[in-house]
Formats: sequence, structure tokens, C-alpha cells
Amino acid sequence: WILGGAGSGKSTICHSLSETLEIPIYDMDAHIYGDYHGRFTEETHPVNRAWATAENGLAWLLNMTWEEFHNFNQAALPEYVQLLVEDLAQINTAILIDGGIVNPSLIAEVISPSQIVCLARPGRSSAEIWSENEERSSMKEYVFQLPNPEKAWHNFLEFDRSITETLLRESQESNIAICTRDESESVAHFSERVARELGIWHQAKSTKTS
Repeated sequence: WILGGAGSGKSTICHSLSETLEIPIYDMDAHIYGDYHGRFTEETHPVNRAWATAENGLAWLLNMTWEEFHNFNQAALPEYVQLLVEDLAQINTAILIDGGIVNPSLIAEVISPSQIVCLARPGRSSAEIWSENEERSSMKEYVFQLPNPEKAWHNFLEFDRSITETLLRESQESNIAICTRDESESVAHFSERVARELGIWHQAKSTKTS
């Protein structure tokens, strides 16, 4: 499981390792904001059902305080994991899980910390990260369509900053490896470091040899 805040390189590294190791990626964000919504039920996933049925899910979240948002994420995570387990039961191969969670300490209770890596990209503000390319910049345009857009955008950036801090703090507390990428480091070299932390670099070498 490869974790990290926005702009830390999760998807880039997952795709690099997927190509090298020839194993599929399970994109948690894509599932959480995609097909999971059709699978949330009031009985089994009440926290996420409340979010999914809100008139505007993003506005619903951004109207929270950080404490409320943090509590929501902690309560929502077991519901995500239940759906993930359902999907994994249909997969008979190793996979790379790309992000999707805020609380690695909870994941470390059900998955060995040795199978989790948290990526870090220090020295960059949330405002910089969410304006670094066209795809991320579009999020600000979306947020500014909400009521009280200035407040909503402020909360979005504050939540983003706090999410990254939570990921790093809980990873450290749970003995999850944290890999920090230097801006001059190539994707290939950083991917190798991540693979070594996960103990799967030997698979990469075997794949290249074969």
C-alpha cells in the first residue's frame, strides 16, 4: 500500500512499479469517489452513505471543522476496507494499492506495516501543490462553485495540509517506512527505493531478468 499526501508521487510511483513488476494497481481514490458510492448501504456503511447522499458531497465535507473531518475519515476507513476486502477476494495476484486513506495507523492494525510505504515531498505548501498542473488547478475551480467559495477553499487547503501531517505522523508512530523524494531524484531511482522498503525489489530484478 503506497500512501502519501497530495503531490507526493503516489500514482507516479505506483505506475512505475506496476510497469516494472507487471502487477495491477488498485486506485483507492478512484474507488472511493467512484464505484464504492453505488455500494454504500445504510446498514453497513452509514458514515459513507451520509456523505454519498448529501446534496453536494464536497460542500458537506468542507463545511466540517478539521476535528469533524478527521473523525469522519477514521469512521469511514473501516467501511472502505470492507469493500476493498470484497474486491480482493476476486483477485488472485499481488496488487499495488494507491493511496485513498488518511489514517495509516488504522491500516497498520490489519496489514503489516512492512507492506506499507508513505511518500513525502517536503517544502511545498498545499497552495503550491494544488496549482502545479492543470488537473489539480481544476479543483480550485470546482471548489469556487460552492457557496462561500473563499472559506471553502481555505478549508480545503487546511484539510490538505493536515491530511499530510496526519499521514506522516501516524506512519512514524506505526513504524511505516517514510520515503522522501529529492526533487532531482529520478522516478526510476525513487521507485527502486520504495520497492526495497516494501521488500519487493527482488521481484523487480526477477521480472527484468525474465
